[in-house]
Amino acid sequence: MNKHFFFFFLIVFNMSIFAQPKIDSIEYYMEKKELIKGLNYAKTKSEYYFQQNQFDKFCRISVKKAKIYGQLNDHDKALSTLFKALAVSEKNKLKGNAEILEQIGTRYSIIRDSTKAFKNYYKALNIGLKEKDTASLIHVYHNLFRLNTEKNLDSSYKYMVKKYELDRGSKSISGISFSYNNYFCYYTLKGEPELAKTYLDSCYNFSLKHKLNKSIISSLSNLGYYYMESKNDFKKATEIFHKIITDYKSDLTSIDYVDIYLNLVYSYEKQKDYKKANYYNTLHQEYKEKLYNEKIYDKVQEIETKYEIDKVENEFKEKSRHLVENENRNKKIIFIFVALFGFSLVLFYFFYQNLQLKQRNKIKELDSEIQENIINASIDGQELERKKLAEVLHDNISALLSSASLHLSAFLVGQNNHQPEEILKARSLLKEAHDKVRDLSHELVPPVLAKLGLYHAIQDLCEKNSNSIIYFTFNYYGSNEKRYNEEFEIKIYFIITELINNILKHSKATIGNITLEERNNQLIINIEDNGNGFDSTKTQADGFGLTQIKARVKSLKGRITISSKIDTGTLIYIKLHIPKR
Repeated sequence: MNKHFFFFFLIVFNMSIFAQPKIDSIEYYMEKKELIKGLNYAKTKSEYYFQQNQFDKFCRISVKKAKIYGQLNDHDKALSTLFKALAVSEKNKLKGNAEILEQIGTRYSIIRDSTKAFKNYYKALNIGLKEKDTASLIHVYHNLFRLNTEKNLDSSYKYMVKKYELDRGSKSISGISFSYNNYFCYYTLKGEPELAKTYLDSCYNFSLKHKLNKSIISSLSNLGYYYMESKNDFKKATEIFHKIITDYKSDLTSIDYVDIYLNLVYSYEKQKDYKKANYYNTLHQEYKEKLYNEKIYDKVQEIETKYEIDKVENEFKEKSRHLVENENRNKKIIFIFVALFGFSLVLFYFFYQNLQLKQRNKIKELDSEIQENIINASIDGQELERKKLAEVLHDNISALLSSASLHLSAFLVGQNNHQPEEILKARSLLKEAHDKVRDLSHELVPPVLAKLGLYHAIQDLCEKNSNSIIYFTFNYYGSNEKRYNEEFEIKIYFIITELINNILKHSKATIGNITLEERNNQLIINIEDNGNGFDSTKTQADGFGLTQIKARVKSLKGRITISSKIDTGTLIYIKLHIPKR
């Protein structure tokens, strides 16, 4: 049985502290996985900042550029970029070197040079403490804990505690919950299962108190693992896994079920109930066959999406070419008339200027329309890719890994007391891969949206984003069980998600209200906050996020109104026609 809880801890922690909001074109390109475009953009901007002596901005964008090189597995260029930024920062005596050094340490860690990784992490630690850079310190403590844990060093405990203290300072309920889980992981790896269980109990009780169902499910899953691996009480473990399925059915995703089924297969095998073990194994095989065809469909859809985007761009180029040709032809006509009728020179001049202005306006309007179509096509492709990728990860890859692990387990049953170490290691690696695939798919598509619909998904979104700083309320005037067209629900969900992210990032609000009302076959959405607001009469108030939202609402044949003033909060009103299912 793989120690899946340990890898769950690492993935969740990385998501919670390293995931950044989409704030500029680099993040936008990385989100779309257009790394080359993002890299070219970063190069252009970094050269501009360097030439303008804006060294602080140069260093920040250099860190982002290095991250893109890292995703492209070009760690040499990533290190070169970071060292250049470090030299510029040190020469100009800038702050923020902790982040650069932490990223250098991470690059060395990736290429397995732990000596240099430690060296740079310690430098970043000293600077972060001196400058009181909490964000960088959290990253550094995490990486030092990770490296010390990999090498089984006692120092890992110290850094885990320091990281936890900073998490507590941020008053993050989910962060505290996962920190308890981290302690469970640490003591389990140290061979102290009973002490580890006390922290697991704390995690479970804390999650129950704050109704963190995902954390509850994780705690129960780890508890089942505890009884299987530490107590050899497979009957108790089976009861816990069935409790998860029974009590938290509405919160479970398909990936959760696959993980639970895998544990049940293993547990039933240990109880020699092979009939039930085979039953759950059959479920894995069904998912495998189902998603083989969907994987092919996903590739086809990816090609179709690219075709649609190329088609829109080609149409824009063709129309622009015709407009340019028309403009050139009109110029010739005007010049002929000027030569023949010198007396009408002024008249034709004004006509020429007016004609050019109209053509420029047409090009601008066409460009705006094409850009909206490109944005909508890109978002549609992104949403579809997220959905299909999550399903492929869960139903195909996860099923394959689980099936392979089951075969290895079945083989070991017949080996009596002789269990080859290579087989045990292979089974452990398969389960490690399975858990990583499972957790990745959790982040791609909100399962509550697919299972329960828009009402429950928005309610869950408000609960997750509410904390001691801001509280979100949700009101829905209609049937809680009402389901809309699946594509419509996904689009509405991500529109509301982006607006909530804007409130969290920019408004400094303490209260956010989300209201959905169905009236005359129309869905009316009101999103309001009591934050610092902005001057909505100025066009520059529209960020890229609002531009995307406006383009999406327009594509749905809807209407959006933004009302805001400085220090008076913001009200966003959206009215959409509800499509037929």
